[in-house]
Amino acid sequence: MREFIILVISIILIIVAFLSLIVVRKPTEKKSMPEELEDVFQQYCELLLTTLKLKVREVELTRFKLLSEVPFEDGQFEYYSFDYTIYPEKAVVDSNGIVLNSSELLSRGGLKGKPILLFFRQGEEMSEISFLDDRDIAQKGYKGYVNYRYANLKVWPVDDEYSLKVDDHIIRLWENLQGEAPFPYAVQTRERTQDFLSYTAQFTDTWEGQDIKVNSWIQFEKKKELIYWIKSFNPVAETYRGIRVGSTIDELKEKYRGELAYEEDFKGAGPCYGFIPQDDTNRYIAFFVADEKITEIWITDGFDERPFKKSTGYVDNDVKWQEYDYSDKLTERYAREIYVGQHKSDFDADKVLNSFVAKELHMVTVLEHGLLQDLPGRRVYYVVCEKREGHEKLHVEVMLKRIKLQNSVTGEEIWVTERYRSQIISN
Repeated sequence: MREFIILVISIILIIVAFLSLIVVRKPTEKKSMPEELEDVFQQYCELLLTTLKLKVREVELTRFKLLSEVPFEDGQFEYYSFDYTIYPEKAVVDSNGIVLNSSELLSRGGLKGKPILLFFRQGEEMSEISFLDDRDIAQKGYKGYVNYRYANLKVWPVDDEYSLKVDDHIIRLWENLQGEAPFPYAVQTRERTQDFLSYTAQFTDTWEGQDIKVNSWIQFEKKKELIYWIKSFNPVAETYRGIRVGSTIDELKEKYRGELAYEEDFKGAGPCYGFIPQDDTNRYIAFFVADEKITEIWITDGFDERPFKKSTGYVDNDVKWQEYDYSDKLTERYAREIYVGQHKSDFDADKVLNSFVAKELHMVTVLEHGLLQDLPGRRVYYVVCEKREGHEKLHVEVMLKRIKLQNSVTGEEIWVTERYRSQIISN
């Protein structure tokens, strides 16, 4: 009996010792994933497969594995590896007739490594979902990529000069929207960037309503979303200086005196004045015009270079050139007179200018004149005059062209007045 009791006690002690070796581990809490994950991955795939002209019908993502967590500001970035399946609308085969699998499709689209998922988690909210080539992560590291992509964003100062006021709301160029609409009742459309903006933002937003269109690029979703283009057809919305669609060109010149340039066909959209002050930026405001009134306003940035150039002449660029009739120089009679030694002055551009001034500007007193531009086969002269009555100043630009006489036996080349333009200058 004693031996039996000892045996039972020994067994109990062995069981207790065995149980003491077992460490009860709390199961790892499974983290939630963004709801729109597959939608974003499908967009990512379609962008890569653009060169193959391939549409994606559906994608599946499985087997997420956390690779790294990088604390950042008030949240953290999380990196995951994952398995994926892409279902294209039509199968893609190689030269041997074998259907390409999902990874081979992305490889054909330009992805050389494996896609890595990255997103920002702040409490229960998840944003800034992106898919990266794992080679980029290998080069910079998990923390290094986050610092490169999010910690060193350029600061674009906001200036009220480049703003649009609609009702009581002001929309400013380079304003940070932080996920909010730039003006009431604006309808939002989001697209993945494909141009130069893709280096700093994966998405752009377009906000439209009330005949106003605002574009912003998303550098850090809900944290840094910057307005880079404002477009208005709205006759109520006005610039900082009070110009709106429907304002006259005279009103525009009065409000932006001395800081306007002009192009006859700006970006293929028609005649346009550009506001380009000397503020050490490439920002500008484009005022499109028709029938002497403003029809459309853009407020944006030229980034590398301002597209407008101020006039270097004596006459504003919006003053139209007048064609000058030199058909008498093209006749056979004129060619014969050249041949016998007449019209010697037409071989000298300065004398041709003097002839134009004597004939066309005889009612004014010439105060100053000179060469403005010397171009191949063309010269532009300026003439500053004063009216003999009223003493108003007149600025004139005269363009001369060098032509070959078709009716000449020896093929002489002469200078002719091709066109001119003039502008009254207020005292």
